[in-house]
Amino acid sequence: MNVLAYVHLRNIHRCTGAGRVARELIEHLALRQDVNMHILADQGDYNEVAHKVGGPWAKFPYHLFSSDTSFQQAKWIFLQRPAAEAYWPKAEIVHCTMESYVPKAGARLVVTIHDAAYFDGVYPHCFATFKQQLKWRVLYSRLSRTVDIFHTVSNFSAERLAEAFPMIRSRLRVIHNAVSPVFFEPFDSNAEQFLETSNLKDRRFVLLPGGLHYRKNAELALKAWPILREKIPDLTLVVAGHNHPDYLRAAKHLGPSVLLTGFVEDQQLRALYQGAQAVWFPSQYEGFGIPVLESMACGTPVVASNNTAIPEISGDAAVLVDPRRVDQNVEAIESVVSDGQLREKLREKGKKRAESFTWTASAAQLHATYSALM
Repeated sequence: MNVLAYVHLRNIHRCTGAGRVARELIEHLALRQDVNMHILADQGDYNEVAHKVGGPWAKFPYHLFSSDTSFQQAKWIFLQRPAAEAYWPKAEIVHCTMESYVPKAGARLVVTIHDAAYFDGVYPHCFATFKQQLKWRVLYSRLSRTVDIFHTVSNFSAERLAEAFPMIRSRLRVIHNAVSPVFFEPFDSNAEQFLETSNLKDRRFVLLPGGLHYRKNAELALKAWPILREKIPDLTLVVAGHNHPDYLRAAKHLGPSVLLTGFVEDQQLRALYQGAQAVWFPSQYEGFGIPVLESMACGTPVVASNNTAIPEISGDAAVLVDPRRVDQNVEAIESVVSDGQLREKLREKGKKRAESFTWTASAAQLHATYSALM
């Protein structure tokens, strides 16, 4: 099977979220003997990123376009050319691994879409939100006329996307995301050294992955933390990931009880998960919620929101609370940190839950989806 994957290379280096999904799916599909994987990408991104990503990305056959990604995307949407086969005539499946579009002639087109957040009232009403909604509507108008299958990552996302764009409902296929193998690795000397250099060894801390952003419910987290800190004075909040400047300033005003690590590589993130008393994920909206499973794979109890896709992904292996309620979040974190038996119960359930989500299985399901089109 000849698969031409359109990948935004800039998003798979030091990646989280959608970038991680694209990277893991393509890497695991490429491991199959019955897949001949080629990559369609921006020449500039290739020059900048491919050598940094390493692994199979340094060896894939590439087909590159010279235009900037945004300009090339506009040409594909409005001019309908060049078709994918102009880059690789043998392509049988063209897969856009994120919300994007490549026209095709005889090949079958698969597009990955993660959620309908911009149409579910998640973001504040402002020009930036309106602009993104308009961009998405133009894109989905084109996709709805040409895409053979839409791959999405949860039943929740499938339902919300079908509500926003009824014309694609029959072509939606759910294939869950998974946990990268690194998060199942045991705590080791490298993890211990990272915690020590971060001044976290032998300290009790709660990990907030994903950074401080509006969608990740940063406002609630920053309101809840001083209350929680008063109840458990020796507790530290560790925030991993990039942060919006406004929330970054607010977090710094809370003093040394909040540690901002910025982006960390997977091995370092694993150390933070494993060293934490609990992982806190109060997100307002998730199409999937990979940090929930990563935490569980590391054997760390999770307190997360009871909304969107999170209950579907966590099952009964996490403490779920209302993301609008500061008091519920504080009480849940306090209970998990203070109750060893509860932590052990969540640890056991979480490990078992995470083991059922593998990228090998997700890639196999995606391959079956490809096969059904041929």
